[in-house]
Amino acid sequence: PGPLCAACHPELELELQRPVTHQPVREGKCVACHLPHGGDHRALLLKPGRELCLECHQEVGGWSKKPVQHKPFADGRCFECHEPHGAEGEGLLTTPGANVCLTCHETDARYRAAHKGYPVERAACQQCHDPHASERPGLFRQKLHSPFSDGDCAVCHVGSGSEEPFATLMPEDQLCGACHEEEVLASINLPFPHVSPGGNGCTTCHNPHTADGAGLLQDDQHGLCLSCHDPGGSSSGEAGRYFTHGDGLDCSTCHAPHGGERPLLFTSETVLLCAECHEHQHGITHPLGEGTRDPRNGTAMDCLSCHGMHDSPHPFYLHRSGDRDLCVSCHKDLAGGRK
Repeated sequence: PGPLCAACHPELELELQRPVTHQPVREGKCVACHLPHGGDHRALLLKPGRELCLECHQEVGGWSKKPVQHKPFADGRCFECHEPHGAEGEGLLTTPGANVCLTCHETDARYRAAHKGYPVERAACQQCHDPHASERPGLFRQKLHSPFSDGDCAVCHVGSGSEEPFATLMPEDQLCGACHEEEVLASINLPFPHVSPGGNGCTTCHNPHTADGAGLLQDDQHGLCLSCHDPGGSSSGEAGRYFTHGDGLDCSTCHAPHGGERPLLFTSETVLLCAECHEHQHGITHPLGEGTRDPRNGTAMDCLSCHGMHDSPHPFYLHRSGDRDLCVSCHKDLAGGRK
């Protein structure tokens, strides 16, 4: 279908050249959304707007049950904000950032007064407002940072009368540490800090105004961590490619989010950490610890010597096949002398 449709619709080739493309378009699956011969909806769509998007984007069903809905979403007009084929930026937005909002929302005096005089048309509206639906009036996200909910912007920002109104009064680590000393300032001095000692980094993970989840995180833990650690966050180089560890286990179950005493930000020693969930595997076990060295790299044997931390192409997250290949990678004598 892809090449066949493009024979008459050459504009599709241009869509594919844009930085972000809709997955069905990228895979040439035109008939996932369009009827090839005829139908009841414009552009030969299988179903009208929001119903069609719900086929793949299950979260749309949850948004439609919330009491406060953005009018384009409530009307099923997804294409008013999103390009169906390809776009220049994240989310397939018709125009990037706040510009998509400004196509409908004028920056008049009432608008500016509601935003304390800050030129929020230069900011990211979705930092505070959910673009689809919310439980709160004004489409505010579920959790509110207390300075924001109190309307006290000057606690953190230089002020709306400044040339740089969004500038913070001091570097992020100091600003956030003034209230969150244990989480921020103490973490910087740990042997393995996650928070940048250069003064910034808090807002990489946390939304300073509003968020939908605990800790004002920018996304759920899986999506948030993979935004930086994919690839490179797993033994195979592609997190979640094979078996996903723990069936949705939060990253903070094993890793300290702000910093720690150990490499990989582990919350405890590797063997003890794994044993918190895998108790039965340690009744009879391969020798572990400082007394047993991995001949491949000279480090002490631990769980990660044989098992991948996040994913693997083999059962039990083994680095290699447990039938033979894994064992002979260390025990060369078992391979009949073969290297």
